[in-house]
Amino acid sequence: MEWLLLGLLLAAALLPLLRSPRPAGAQVWAGIFFVAATAAGAWLWQAHLEIRTGARASLEEKLPHPGRPGGYVSSDSCRSCHPDQYTSWHQSYHRTMTQVATPSSVRGDFENVTLRLRDETFQLQRHGDEYWVEMMDPDWRRTRAEQQLSFDEGKSTSPPGPAAGAPRGWQRVGLLTGSHHMQAYWVPGKNGNQQLGFPFTWLMEDQRWVPRNDVFLLNPDAPPPHQVWNGNCISCHATAGQPRPDPQTQIMDTRVAELGIACESCHGPAQEHIRVNSDPRRRYALRREKKPDPTIVNPARLDAKKSSQVCGQCHAVRFNSKKAEWLTEGFRYRPGGEEDAKVPPVRYNHLAETPVLPAGLKDNPEILHGSFWNDGMVRVSGREYSGLIESACHERGELSCLSCHSMHKSKPDDQLAARMDGNQACLQCHQKFEKNLSQHTHHAAGSSGSLCYNCHMPHTTYGLLKAIRSHQISSPDVAVDLRTGRPNACNLCHLDQSLGWTARKLSEWSGKPPVPLGADQETVAASVSWLLRGDAGQRALVAWHMGWEPARKTSGEDWLAPYLAQLLDDPYSAVRYVARRSLQRLPGYEKFPYDYIGPAEERRRAPQRALDIWPVPKTTPARPSVLLEAGGFLQRDKIAALLKQRNNTPLELME
Repeated sequence: MEWLLLGLLLAAALLPLLRSPRPAGAQVWAGIFFVAATAAGAWLWQAHLEIRTGARASLEEKLPHPGRPGGYVSSDSCRSCHPDQYTSWHQSYHRTMTQVATPSSVRGDFENVTLRLRDETFQLQRHGDEYWVEMMDPDWRRTRAEQQLSFDEGKSTSPPGPAAGAPRGWQRVGLLTGSHHMQAYWVPGKNGNQQLGFPFTWLMEDQRWVPRNDVFLLNPDAPPPHQVWNGNCISCHATAGQPRPDPQTQIMDTRVAELGIACESCHGPAQEHIRVNSDPRRRYALRREKKPDPTIVNPARLDAKKSSQVCGQCHAVRFNSKKAEWLTEGFRYRPGGEEDAKVPPVRYNHLAETPVLPAGLKDNPEILHGSFWNDGMVRVSGREYSGLIESACHERGELSCLSCHSMHKSKPDDQLAARMDGNQACLQCHQKFEKNLSQHTHHAAGSSGSLCYNCHMPHTTYGLLKAIRSHQISSPDVAVDLRTGRPNACNLCHLDQSLGWTARKLSEWSGKPPVPLGADQETVAASVSWLLRGDAGQRALVAWHMGWEPARKTSGEDWLAPYLAQLLDDPYSAVRYVARRSLQRLPGYEKFPYDYIGPAEERRRAPQRALDIWPVPKTTPARPSVLLEAGGFLQRDKIAALLKQRNNTPLELME
């Protein structure tokens, strides 16, 4: 573009010479210069176009190929007849699950940025509508990581070579996943149109780059994963993906019906639907007779089980028993059909009833603890279907995903249908509670405690650096808490109360005898115990609730800072992140300086820095349940004793 402008400017400068009264020879030379300048500008512009076209062609070769057999035609084919539905889908985060890296999709900062990760350096630049990273060769980097893992596990006696000798080069960013909370990026690998993970993620809330490991709750001692989009994300971040590696060379020839979650993900292949409906008489006849169109699937017309399976094709913990077949064909499930028996949802309490699961998994369900609590309730985000199918309202009733959610009549956040953000979601079936809601909830009408889902769908699921509502509908039960370690709804709101307090309240309401408890369980706030003694997942959930407004209003917030400060030096970066965000919601900490992935020494000093500005008045009364003595003094010996009991079992939550 710059050369074209230069040529045009030169031609424009010479143009007056042609018009001015000069000798014939001068005019001839001016004409020659004018023609030459114009020709040079045109040639440079053509060269510029060829370079850009070549760059685009090269990029397309390295991306999953859109369009595949099976009757898929893409969402753009739906737009002319269904403009409203197309618009509402286009505004959703489903559409942007995976996108090509363009100025309209990229949120990360590529304006001459330098990033460092351990012994590696990355240079990020933007050139027009292209995004580039100067880095170690991604295939070499992946191989070195595999060698390191093999060495760490004792499978090899040879450590990997030094990173200083790694081949380097500029890689053009091809794909990105996510557009709501965070955005991950992918660069081309050497095997066909393989896309390998760029090791940094852009955090929307913080507007910054962070290492990808630091946005997930992962064992800090484990090596970083090296992901391949074609073999992982393609399952749920694209429509009808087929990885298609060559069996001999492993060269990828991946294709998708469409990037992102598109119309045909939920409605099925639309080629036949479009063909037959090109006849307007057919369309009008179906509408006049109010008949469904058999050439397309409308989830709203399906029963609760089948409509929920449409969502469950992605939103479930699944086991793929036919990996080789999947690599070639992708998933065979189509909306409205039967669930693929070869890729069943994993039901923790029904492992023996699922024949395709390997014996090792059936005999050792603890393998699944990165996805489930030990009673089978899902504990990670994006797996809502796995919670729904364990709920009595679905198993014995008509509750489906569409009972509360809508793609086309909702806002992108949570996709909740109109009026489904309150008790109406439950009262549409449980109408008997509408007139005596307070009697049922034991909380004042209009309070957070009288919202059905705060008790029956508490935030006991973790993902995306926050707590998320469980989609397995249940009731608070202290006995279950003791067995599973999962925090209950009562103590996640009444953060300053003990398990004993909850047990007595539930006993009063139900008439059942309270659960026997130990001394600490009777006297120490459950949230404090979970935060000090719990595993990394429990600590993250409690830290999030300490920033949750209903819990702060219910429990008071003047005592929370010391406990959140304690987590600023947690071994798990995700726990530190959640704790920092909640701490900064407390009075006096709004601008508390802290970097959750900063130098280790600074993190070690952060808890004391936070305590130094703890704004507790000397007149503070004693609050034994939160280990606070009169005058704002902490029971440090008791806190230290609970910390010594911390569950340090390595944990990786499989979001």
